[in-house]
Amino acid sequence: MKIGKITNQYVREFLAETLGTFALVIFGDGAVAQVVLGNAARGNSFFGGFLNISFGYGLALMIGICISGGVSGGHLNPAVTLAMAVFKNLKWIQVPIYMAGQYLGAFLAALVLWGEYADAIKIVELGQDPANSGSYTSATHGIFASYPFFGTSQVTTLSLAMDQVLGTAMLLIIILAVTDNKNMKIQSSLVPLTIGLGLTAIHLSFGLNAGSAINPARDFAPRVLTILAGWEEPFKAASSWFWIPWLLPHVGGVLGAGLYKVMVGMHTKDGE
Repeated sequence: MKIGKITNQYVREFLAETLGTFALVIFGDGAVAQVVLGNAARGNSFFGGFLNISFGYGLALMIGICISGGVSGGHLNPAVTLAMAVFKNLKWIQVPIYMAGQYLGAFLAALVLWGEYADAIKIVELGQDPANSGSYTSATHGIFASYPFFGTSQVTTLSLAMDQVLGTAMLLIIILAVTDNKNMKIQSSLVPLTIGLGLTAIHLSFGLNAGSAINPARDFAPRVLTILAGWEEPFKAASSWFWIPWLLPHVGGVLGAGLYKVMVGMHTKDGE
């Protein structure tokens, strides 16, 4: 059966963002799942810790950009898409198309990951409570979405909000610096790896307070999956904090992009 080439630019960008974000979440959350479930099942740290997750998500972003970058630019993050539109690197009509693909890709990845690790999740839940006949608890909800490390009675909402703004701002600064041909002139083949390592750096530096989501699609869409699948109160946990990693990265993305433009981008010169 012959499949015709899709010529509509917006459809191609939607498909690219969907598959790219799917790869980002399936490998990124997959790294989280292996650490959480593997260590809980074995009763030791054989499957590593946050370092594994940090590099897992960085490599996941690299893979996602490699998959989609040549078609859509490989945003894979609504905060990146909004920032690009604000600073005229993307048409506003493309914003909902990109974001729809990102949320869909993240949801589908979470769905597949849930199926992949369904038995392991059940083993860990039964290990926490042998009387648990099928419900999911906080022992495993962090596989799919981010939650504050400290209780909300210990860390203020302002701190959590600043965490997401700062992390996303740094991500946009990294992305714009790496893709700025008037700056370090990084070869296009090295762009995915360099941005991926930038995300790893953010996880290693700012993962404590809130888990370093800094991507509304990566956090919100899998969170929707968890409530549909039966996890306990994913939207009410931590004093209903879900809106912070969902909304605040958009602010951080625009802020970071603006800082790069004003402090670096406006002052670079064309190469000889």
